[in-house]
Amino acid sequence: MVTEPLSGKAATQERILAAATELFLEKGYEQTTVAEVAERGGVSRATVFWHFNDKASLFRQAFNRLVEPLRKSLDRTFEDLEPEKQLRQQVATYRAYSGSHTEAIKAFIRWAQEAPEAREWLIATLLDFHQRFAGALTEIISQIVPPNQDSVAIATGLVVLLDGDFFLSWFDTSDRRMEERSRAVDAYLSMIPRSVQSAKGSAAV
Repeated sequence: MVTEPLSGKAATQERILAAATELFLEKGYEQTTVAEVAERGGVSRATVFWHFNDKASLFRQAFNRLVEPLRKSLDRTFEDLEPEKQLRQQVATYRAYSGSHTEAIKAFIRWAQEAPEAREWLIATLLDFHQRFAGALTEIISQIVPPNQDSVAIATGLVVLLDGDFFLSWFDTSDRRMEERSRAVDAYLSMIPRSVQSAKGSAAV
């Protein structure tokens, strides 16, 4: 499917957002000025304020622009796949985004620490996003495990494992360690479908 190029107001907004995103990533929220965004975007300060009420709203839109690819990917239901494959696809999507947007995610955390004006909104948004991801995993896992298993706990454990893998990758870039963590995630995933098989085996005894 061919995407039509943006024009008019939409094109101007995208140019401003692209410039703002670059500057927020480079300099942080506090050190970025609307004048710098306007200069890099090739527009006037008045144009920036016409499209966005203030720097805070510009920041929120720039943040949403960064996470939109992941949000769209995770919102896909993968209904054509079996639950086990749906789960692996969701995990693969999360890991692919984390791996290719490391600097952006580091910036999210830095912004939450350095920018009082944006901190509350940013933390609330990140936590909500995190909970949505955990909720999606819980829903899929509930279709895999027996009714007596705690789907929420299993999903939470998986999210903790994924987060730990991601944050450790900032400090420990050893290929061997990264491979070990990757195998740990795969091992955790492989244990979930087996619990169904175990339950069936127990019922047959």
